[in-house]
Amino acid sequence: MSGSRTGSPSIRDVARAAGVSVATASRVLAKADYPVATGTRERVLDASRALGFVPNALARGLARAKTDSIGVIVPVLINPYYAAMVQGIDAAAQENGITMLLSLSGGDEARRETAIGEFLARQVDGVLICAGADDHVPGRSPAALGIPAVLIGQQANAGFPMIVTDNRRAGFEATAYLWGLGHRRFLYLTSHDAWHDFRERGEGMLDYLRSTGETFEAEVFKGLSGEADSYRRIRDACEEGLSATALLASTDRHALGAIAALTDAGRLVPDDVSVMGFDDYVTSRFVRPALTTMQMPAAEMGRLGVARLCDMLAGKAVPPETRLLAAAIERGSTRAYGGQ
Repeated sequence: MSGSRTGSPSIRDVARAAGVSVATASRVLAKADYPVATGTRERVLDASRALGFVPNALARGLARAKTDSIGVIVPVLINPYYAAMVQGIDAAAQENGITMLLSLSGGDEARRETAIGEFLARQVDGVLICAGADDHVPGRSPAALGIPAVLIGQQANAGFPMIVTDNRRAGFEATAYLWGLGHRRFLYLTSHDAWHDFRERGEGMLDYLRSTGETFEAEVFKGLSGEADSYRRIRDACEEGLSATALLASTDRHALGAIAALTDAGRLVPDDVSVMGFDDYVTSRFVRPALTTMQMPAAEMGRLGVARLCDMLAGKAVPPETRLLAAAIERGSTRAYGGQ
């Protein structure tokens, strides 16, 4: 007879659905670094999720042991925003006697799902999924995942607690600051619309400009992945006759690439063009001119994520969403506009 006698899926059900032996299925689910072909691992993890199989199902009748560990998934660490977030998570985890297991998704859904499966196999107590894009399966509910999870950053959500920064308000406030300096011609540098944080910052910019009831110019350059893309696009814009006097970049990385391009093109920052970013990377205060930016509370978001997980593990109710605010940091890359 196939399946488990209790009606819940067994390791044999997972093995059959994945087309592998019971031994292979068991080892893949029990040991994240078990040497097996990528396709085989994905089939086992997919079958496990589809069947609702909990790793270590042979001990399902026993109370689940607490491991004092959490799984953390971030897209990348080369981005200082996520590096700061991970530092906040790690500090809070240490304060609570928790071990942090880290996995990088690269912004890839399949890699993220594999990481979640491996964390489940290691029986972590909870998971933090950090992203700013559609980096989470929309249809998966907290009950289906089976362990506490918190989302950090705006993501598709089927009922998980989420911690975000109010990016639309941040874009609104940044534009209000630049408008107060006399700027009326704006350029926004961003990545792709799939990145909710960046899109909402740009929407906040347009919200403010439209709220003034006055004449303005606003252009958006999309599809820029970081410093190099930003540099090339602003270099080309300068050759074509850049008219904007205020450049608002969706991240400090985009802003720094833009400053380099403007400087190389003979455009003075901030005399000719004011430049402002988002995030407040640790290096942004040390470039010249030092970068004016909206300080995003990445580390605090990470610390709060751990706090929410700890509350959930203790059986406490947590708010469905926690929304933090950015803070404007004025430095040398912006100034009052005195031109025509």
